[in-house]
Amino acid sequence: MPRPRRRQAGVAIITVLLVVTLATLIVASLFWRETVTVRSVENRLALAQVRWIEAAVLDWAEVVLRIDQNSTGNVDHLGEVWALPVAETRLDETVTGGAQIADSDRNASLAGQVFDAQSRLNLNDLIIQGRPSQAHREAFERLLGLLGRPESLAAVLQLRLQRAYPPIVENVQLPATALPLLKVNDLRAVPGFDDDTVAALRPFVEFIPKTIRHARGVTTTENLRVNINTAPAEVLAAAIPGIDLQTARQFVEGVRQRTFFASLDVARSQFIGAPELPDELLSVGSNFFLVAGVVRFGRVEAQSEALLYRGAGRVERVWQHRY
Repeated sequence: MPRPRRRQAGVAIITVLLVVTLATLIVASLFWRETVTVRSVENRLALAQVRWIEAAVLDWAEVVLRIDQNSTGNVDHLGEVWALPVAETRLDETVTGGAQIADSDRNASLAGQVFDAQSRLNLNDLIIQGRPSQAHREAFERLLGLLGRPESLAAVLQLRLQRAYPPIVENVQLPATALPLLKVNDLRAVPGFDDDTVAALRPFVEFIPKTIRHARGVTTTENLRVNINTAPAEVLAAAIPGIDLQTARQFVEGVRQRTFFASLDVARSQFIGAPELPDELLSVGSNFFLVAGVVRFGRVEAQSEALLYRGAGRVERVWQHRY
C-alpha cells in the first residue's frame, strides 16, 4: 500500500514544479514586455528631444546667417562666425526644452558646422534655362581630370540633366523625361559614375535646386557662382581656365589664409600670372549653405544635413536629410 502513495506524492511534486515554472515564465514574460514598452517610450521621447534640438540648431544657423548678411553684405568668407565649427558640446535643460538630463545615461550633446554650398560646383548648372552650358561643362571636365576621372563623364551627366530640365520652345515648356538629381549619391544612377568616382567628387560638387518655393512665391536660383573666398583649390582650378592645381593651392593656402576678397578684380591680382576670373562662374558671396551635424540624447544618435537658402532679408530651409 505505501507504494501508490509515493507515486501520488511524486506526481504532486512534479505538478507543483510545472505550475511554478509556468507561473515564473508568465511573470518573466510580463516583466519583459513592460521593460520593452518602457524602453520604447524612452526612445520615442529621446527621439522627440533630438528633433527639437535639430530644429533649434537650424533656427540658430538661420539667425547667424541673417546677422552676417546685415553686417558684411554680399561678401562671405571663412573668417566669419557662421564658418566656425561647433565642437561636441553638452547641452543643459534650457536647450533641450526642459527635458531632465541630469542622469549621466541621458546626456544631450551636439556637434556640427555650417559649410558654404557655393564653395562647390553646382552640377545642376550644367543646364541653364533648359540649354547646355559650355562653360560649366568645361569646368566639370577640368575637375574630373584633376581627380583622375574620365572627362567624358561631364557630357554624359549633361545629357542626363537635359532630360530633367528640358528647354522652352515657343513659350512652351517641354515635358521632362527624367527626374532631377537631388544628392551627390544620385550620380550612381548615371552610367559611368561608379562608387569611387562619386566618392572622389563628393567634397567638390553639389546639386542645388533651380527654384526655391517659399511663402512669398518662387525664387529662381540658376547659374550660381562659386565663391572664391571659400572654394577649395580643386574647385578653383576647375572654375578658372588656364591655372593648374598648384597655382590654386598657393592662392588658397597663402594669401587667402590672411585675407578675403570683396571683388574678383582684387582676387585676380593675387593669383600667379593674374589669370582672367570668369564672372559667370565665380563670385565673392554665397546664398546657399549646408548645416551638417550630429545630435545625441540618451540612446539616440542622429546625423542630419540641411540646405539653407539666404535671400534678401530671409533664410529658407530647402531640404533636410537624416542619416
